[in-house]
Amino acid sequence: MAKFKLAVSTVLMVTMIAGLSGCGEKETPKPPPPPPLPLTVGGAVSGLAGGAVVLQLNGGDDLTVNANGRFKFPKPQKKGSAYAVTVLTQPALPVKQTCTVSQGSGTVAMVVNNVDVSCTTNSYAVGGTVSGLAAKSKGLVLELKGGSEVEITKNGNFVFPDTRLPDGSDYNVVLKSTPARQSCKIEAIATAPDRDTINIVSVTCGKKGRRN
Repeated sequence: MAKFKLAVSTVLMVTMIAGLSGCGEKETPKPPPPPPLPLTVGGAVSGLAGGAVVLQLNGGDDLTVNANGRFKFPKPQKKGSAYAVTVLTQPALPVKQTCTVSQGSGTVAMVVNNVDVSCTTNSYAVGGTVSGLAAKSKGLVLELKGGSEVEITKNGNFVFPDTRLPDGSDYNVVLKSTPARQSCKIEAIATAPDRDTINIVSVTCGKKGRRN
């Protein structure tokens, strides 16, 4: 009987020691919650051909983007405020481009990262001018290598049919045939009679045996 009591006393003592040691431990405080993310506006640019596009947020904050990929306006926006992303300056070098914005406006409810800016290289109708062609002449045919041919029967401006060249592209125009009684020469020029057409050659014709 005495041995049983001794065993019980030992168990109680161990329990008390464990309880006392537990009382000395301090709970580790929980870390504070992270601050909320700033509500910024951004998205992605694609199709940029080496130049830079200047974007604008709400008519005031300008952001220059000079590479394809993600972008973000640094200034945080207030929750519930309206936002509108527009193009302030189109890319001009090394080629002229037009960038358009989709999903560029709305109300800030959370971080905005789905504004899409897509850029394409401008293309132009191409042609030139002809002078010195005799009335009712036939047989003057010009060829745009890799493009199309055009037969010219009168002086003035002409355009290669169904052909557009991207800005900055190479071209090669040749005289495929000339009128029977005339000689013609071709020279490269670079004028733009309107926003959609570029004159790339000038053709001057005259009577055979005469210097044009």
